Amino acid sequence: MADPVERAKEVVESLEHPVETAKELEAEAAEGKSARTPAIAITGVSLFVGVVVVIVLAIAMTVYFVYGGR
Repeated sequence: MADPVERAKEVVESLEHPVETAKELEAEAAEGKSARTPAIAITGVSLFVGVVVVIVLAIAMTVYFVYGGR
């Protein structure tokens, strides 16, 4: 098991460099040999779908209220 202090340092470094962390996760998921690959892939798909849903809802609500929805 990893040392908690080392793990904390790793988390802090990943928070300091989110773009690099995202690239590392992308490479890890593309390789497909890690046990975390399904979680990484599901998270990526969920984030993409969530953004699409928010955009569609924003457009729908705007159209609804602009055209006099009650």
